[in-house]
Amino acid sequence: MKDVPREPEAITASPRQLEQLHHLQARSIGARGWFDEMVEKADPEFRFVAVRFHGLHVEQVQRLTALITAVGGDADPSDNMSAALKRAGLSVRAVFGGIDGDMMSRIRESEAKVLAGFTEVIKAMEPSRYRDELVQMQAELQDLLQTVQGEERSLPEKPKDA
Repeated sequence: MKDVPREPEAITASPRQLEQLHHLQARSIGARGWFDEMVEKADPEFRFVAVRFHGLHVEQVQRLTALITAVGGDADPSDNMSAALKRAGLSVRAVFGGIDGDMMSRIRESEAKVLAGFTEVIKAMEPSRYRDELVQMQAELQDLLQTVQGEERSLPEKPKDA
């Protein structure tokens, strides 16, 4: 008898896993919106940092959307309330001060929340190609944070007002 190739088994997420995936996607959408605004408003010497994070979040929102759909969920990659609030806050900051190297601590805090979301979902998922994808996305964000942190020392310091 000839070996017949088998279709890979469909992997579906539990309601709790879908909830966690949606929460992670929402955090990444919020970050994407924040960095979108940051790219537009950043001081020239800091813009490269915003561009890197924005690009990663654009890609990861797309990947999370595809992953949620693949495991049986409905995913909406459009901006959410968090993205709108982050955009507004950044716009206000741009009016009263620069979007520059001083933002790095805020970026680290914000990305720590996204990383925590990845950890939560990864722990809840059974071993699968989807879990592997989440592990890879988490590592990409960690790598970018580490790379930018190493470059942070080269950012010009904002002159202190006398």
